[in-house]
Amino acid sequence: MNASKLIKYGLVPVARVRIVDRNLIIDITDPKTVKLEMCIYAFLIEGKVYRIGSSKAPLENRLKDYERDISHALKKEKSPAPLEEAKKWRKALPPGSSGVIYARQGTMVKTPIGEFPAYLDEESVLIGKLFAEEPHDHVLNRNKHR
Repeated sequence: MNASKLIKYGLVPVARVRIVDRNLIIDITDPKTVKLEMCIYAFLIEGKVYRIGSSKAPLENRLKDYERDISHALKKEKSPAPLEEAKKWRKALPPGSSGVIYARQGTMVKTPIGEFPAYLDEESVLIGKLFAEEPHDHVLNRNKHR
C-alpha cells in the first residue's frame, strides 16, 4: 500500500512523523483534519504504509498518545507500546528520515435500522489489505485485524 492508494481511499496528509533522539515527534500539518472523530489513519514511511488505525476521539489526541507511548518505549520506560514495537519504529524511522500520516473521516452507513459510523470496519478492511499486499516484517500493526 502506498500514497496513491491512500489518496484513492480518500485519506489526506495531516502530519509528519520522525524520531529525534529517543522521542517520536509528530508535527501537525492539517489542524482541521486532526480534529476529526471516528476517523481512520495511516502512517506512510519511505513510500510504504507501516501502520493503519482508527480513532473514536479526536485524531490529534490519538497522535499525542503515539508521541508519548512510543517515546517512552524508545527510552525503555514503562509504556503500553512493547519494546519490540519501539525497535520497529526505530528501524522504520532512522535518524534524518520522516514519514507522513494520512487520515480521513470514517464513512457513515445508512441501513434499515438507522445510520452509524463504519470507521472500525474500514480500518479492519484496510489492515487486511495491508497484510495481503505487503511483506509483514515492516508492518507496525500487531494484529492482522483490529
